[in-house]
Amino acid sequence: MKKLTKEDFKYLFDQKFDSIRSFIFYKCSDEEMASDIAQDVFTRIWEKGIYIHPDRDKNLLYKMASDTFISKIRRKKTELNFANSITIENSELTGEDNLKYQDLKQLYSKALFDMTRQQREAFLMSRSQGLKYEEIAQSLNISVKAVEKRISNSLALLKRRLGQ
Repeated sequence: MKKLTKEDFKYLFDQKFDSIRSFIFYKCSDEEMASDIAQDVFTRIWEKGIYIHPDRDKNLLYKMASDTFISKIRRKKTELNFANSITIENSELTGEDNLKYQDLKQLYSKALFDMTRQQREAFLMSRSQGLKYEEIAQSLNISVKAVEKRISNSLALLKRRLGQ
């Protein structure tokens, strides 16, 4: 198997980035998301040192892009489900309490958005899916210590943003 060189990567990127971005854009109709996903695909190729021939292996490249798109959609769905799962327990809230609740919910959503992708992913897997740190580590292919650090940083950010 050929090792990926800087020149090989640059050639692959120059030849296929726009077509991968267009491929994803046709799936989601969101230019920003399509660009992000295309960048994620090429970042993964570079970080893992995967040699992909622009012509012979283009199906692999499109498969990676499609899988990355599906993963991103699943993560967004999980985030939305978690944000929407916050409910008011006491139905006898006053108008002022309801406004405070809406403000708190908005601060929480903004805090989730401001977390790094890795922090948000680990935090939501822990809190919304109820996964243990070991399960998260295995799913993300990282160490348990890395999961602990991500969730700890997420909780610290939430504490700062929610003013507690």
